[in-house]
Amino acid sequence: MSIINSCGKLNKEKSVRWILMFLVFLVNISLLAQTQLTTDELFVKAKDAAFNLKDRNLARQLCKQALTKSPDYADISIFLGRLYTWDNIYDSARVIFNNVIKKDSSNSDAISAAIDLEYWSGNSSAALKFCNLGVLKYPASADFLLKRAIVLEDLERYNDAFLTLEKIFKIDKSNTEALVLAERLKDKTRINSIGVTYQYEKFDKTFDPWQLGSLSYSRRLFFGTTIFRVNFARRFENNGTQYEIDMYPGFAPGIYSYLNFGYSKDGIFPKQRYGASLYFSLPISFEIDGGFRLLKYSSDTWIYTFALGKYWGNYWFSFRTFITPQVEKASHSYSLIIRYYLSGADDYLSLSAGTGISPEENSVDLLGNWLKSDKLGIEYQNKLSRKFILSISGDYSREEYLANEFRTKISVGFGLKFLF
Repeated sequence: MSIINSCGKLNKEKSVRWILMFLVFLVNISLLAQTQLTTDELFVKAKDAAFNLKDRNLARQLCKQALTKSPDYADISIFLGRLYTWDNIYDSARVIFNNVIKKDSSNSDAISAAIDLEYWSGNSSAALKFCNLGVLKYPASADFLLKRAIVLEDLERYNDAFLTLEKIFKIDKSNTEALVLAERLKDKTRINSIGVTYQYEKFDKTFDPWQLGSLSYSRRLFFGTTIFRVNFARRFENNGTQYEIDMYPGFAPGIYSYLNFGYSKDGIFPKQRYGASLYFSLPISFEIDGGFRLLKYSSDTWIYTFALGKYWGNYWFSFRTFITPQVEKASHSYSLIIRYYLSGADDYLSLSAGTGISPEENSVDLLGNWLKSDKLGIEYQNKLSRKFILSISGDYSREEYLANEFRTKISVGFGLKFLF
């Protein structure tokens, strides 16, 4: 009986031994298969680990394993450098990018990655050197020119950034990112400007023509742009003058505000006017703002405004509403602007449509009691030179000033701005 038990134990031990040997064999086969992966297969696994598994440490290990097989595989080296960059391991990334560029100074991916590394690590001076290399090797590349403009903005070389954007518009006038940056740079590149405007308005009934003009001086200060403006008007056979100041303080990248104060002792303007709005730049080229306007005539008129803007290609769309609380019900006005940029931030054609009365227009009589107002407008602006900007506009309005009594108004205007 004991002999039988002993034999059973031996058989069991042999079985366990065979099972263990088989498992070891499978593990070795698996490891062998792993080591037999090609360089490209390891590269694919590295990208999968980084983007799908969210395991950048594993991705780096796979890249290193691939590079032991193919040390000169530039794409894998660049990807490994980007992995280091994303994890803020800047020194390791810098060594990799420099080695790739040293071997091939025309490698656009390596140059682009080096720019991102230096810019994100706060070393914009070094980033600019790589930007210049990229532009030298690829002078028609809008991507390298845009990176250069962004870096120049960070270095506060605003005029150089604007000149770089002008090169982009010659290559791709519908580059949305360049247009957004150009709008942001406007106030940074122009320390001073003087502007004049004139508008003539003709009614088909009830009123003699109205005339409006303005003279303004704008200066960029440490907190943002400030505009001093004097408005002149002749309405109701009376002349009037209004003094205004606009300010655009910036708080953080993509966040700025609008502040306004106006004063007049003449009855065709409000005695005082106040305004404030807060603007936010959003992802995918959206912008929103909200604020108020306060107009003081014999009584106070509070008006609230909200707007949504969007850049799309070389178009800019803006929808704005003004809401005026009243005793019975709130009054609303709406406007839509579609702007098409022709060859830069200062050259465009705009079409507008609106309903209701807007407090932004000095041409309207906000004391008037007309019930409805519909408006269509067109504006053309052209940068004549680096110093002069010309604008021409025309509007058609249909206003219900009494119940079932309508009048039309045609307006033409022009403006000229001198930059220095």
